[in-house]
Amino acid sequence: MDTELMRYEYDAFIFHQRADGQGPLLALFHAPAGEVAAWADVDRLGPDNRMAPQREPKKSRINSICRFFGDDPQNTIPTAIVVGLRGIEFDGEGGIRKLRFETRDQHPHPGLIIDGQHRLRGLEKVDPNTIVPIVGIIEATDLEMAFQFLVINNKSAKVPLDHLRALALNYPSEQLEARLKTARLALNTNLGSVGVLDEDPESPFSGIVAWPNNPPEQRIVVPAAIEAMASEAKSLGFGELEDLDSLNSFLIAMWSVIKDEWAHLFVADSKLLSKVGLTCMTQFVCSTIKTWARNPRLRDQVDPGDPDKVRSVTSDVLATLDPLFFEAEWASSSYDTRAGRDMVMSDLETLSFNKANDDDWYEGLKVINRNWLQGYLSEHGGAALTPDEDVVD
Repeated sequence: MDTELMRYEYDAFIFHQRADGQGPLLALFHAPAGEVAAWADVDRLGPDNRMAPQREPKKSRINSICRFFGDDPQNTIPTAIVVGLRGIEFDGEGGIRKLRFETRDQHPHPGLIIDGQHRLRGLEKVDPNTIVPIVGIIEATDLEMAFQFLVINNKSAKVPLDHLRALALNYPSEQLEARLKTARLALNTNLGSVGVLDEDPESPFSGIVAWPNNPPEQRIVVPAAIEAMASEAKSLGFGELEDLDSLNSFLIAMWSVIKDEWAHLFVADSKLLSKVGLTCMTQFVCSTIKTWARNPRLRDQVDPGDPDKVRSVTSDVLATLDPLFFEAEWASSSYDTRAGRDMVMSDLETLSFNKANDDDWYEGLKVINRNWLQGYLSEHGGAALTPDEDVVD
């Protein structure tokens, strides 16, 4: 069977990084993202491929790169991806040479991505002609590639906030802040999810966080509520949410669906938008994702790093709940304790079972004020509570 042969040629800087000439030979060059995707594979770690270094790609990170490029025509990512290269030919002598290799259909590609799979996929999605800076490790062994992957991904450190602020003093603050927002970063004290979820136009919480940036009449979600919600999602141990951008994309995807379907609850003094409401709803959806992920028939439907799947699961979860739970008067004025949140979570699970079994939504709920419920049922023509039910817990 004939296979298509493709040849590639690039001008490259060829060098050893170490002054003593030891270590792998390196090549520094650039190529269009579409070309790189055609000759470089991503060897992903999995049950049938335990020697592979790479993790599964996160759709949220790929989307964030597309958004970053689209938000400002000046935005670029000059950081090089790292690729292991095999079967390479050189033409010329010295530090600048022609680098050549070829690919064939149904044969292993000469390139294997060690670091930068999300950058490559994101840049390719923006435009296949987008230029990708590349550092190639020539004739890299499997061990060398695994070693480089682990070092690159475990030795990076975030720049301290005070350093960022000191640097920012030397530049026009408004211009710098505007550019940083396109990368979902900020220089104020509210770094993290609160600032992003308040300022990102795609966020369901855009412009409604209760801080001075927003008009007084729009301040309906306290920053501590969003911090608690983000902390809850982070604490559940999803590997896909290990970086802040993926975490924020996850929260935006989830809560956008909740806002679309329960828009009437996005108002001042809403129990849903309280610290308890945000935290417990986030935990309930995340628990469903974890449960589905353990089910072989459902696990393909869940991926915390894929906003589309997050939205789909969230919509399915909402179908098992009733917004009346958050509209009702609750038996206590505050459930913002571990025991209180556990009680709310227990009621959400009970409510979900009630809906699944076509039982009355309120049956067995401990948080709902029974006097309020009796009045609600009387007003809406529902069945009166029985003496056993009409007990305030």
